[in-house]
Amino acid sequence: MDRVFTPDERRLIRNSGDPDMVLWSLWAGKETGYKAVRSRNPSVSSAPGRYEVRPSSTGGLLSESVTVHTPCGPVSLRFFITGDYVHCIGATVEEDLDGVVWDVRKVPRTRLSSDGESNFVREMAKKSISIYLGEQPEAVDIIRPKEDGGLAPPVVWVEGRTPNITLSMSHDGRFAACVFSAHHA
Repeated sequence: MDRVFTPDERRLIRNSGDPDMVLWSLWAGKETGYKAVRSRNPSVSSAPGRYEVRPSSTGGLLSESVTVHTPCGPVSLRFFITGDYVHCIGATVEEDLDGVVWDVRKVPRTRLSSDGESNFVREMAKKSISIYLGEQPEAVDIIRPKEDGGLAPPVVWVEGRTPNITLSMSHDGRFAACVFSAHHA
């Protein structure tokens, strides 16, 4: 707890009527903040203690004004919390949150393996992006370029061109999620 959460975040967890939900929401907010700034700054640290989730003083985590403060500046967050999962989207400009397209689905039991979950979320993202762009799913490809120290964030290709889309995909056990936003020049 001390390594991952700031003193204010630990206080939020301790004082909550649902500490598990608050803990996982804070974790999702930190991960969302990292992914949002990582796409523009590949050298940014992923150390969760360097990301502080700050809900508004009146609305808590479900308010419209939740921010994660990152080493590269603030990221606006929006949480979607159900009895099954916590999902978080983020944008470096708060107004951009309304343009974020997201999807969360249960992974079929037959796909519950690391490769199966990865393939499921990739297919899910391709379908969502193809609908958004008005393309056939087979026209969309998602690659993870190699870079020093591992893989870069995913890149979307559509018939040999890269539309200006930022994509994030994740899977954890029974759930997979994809989130993307299109940037218009």
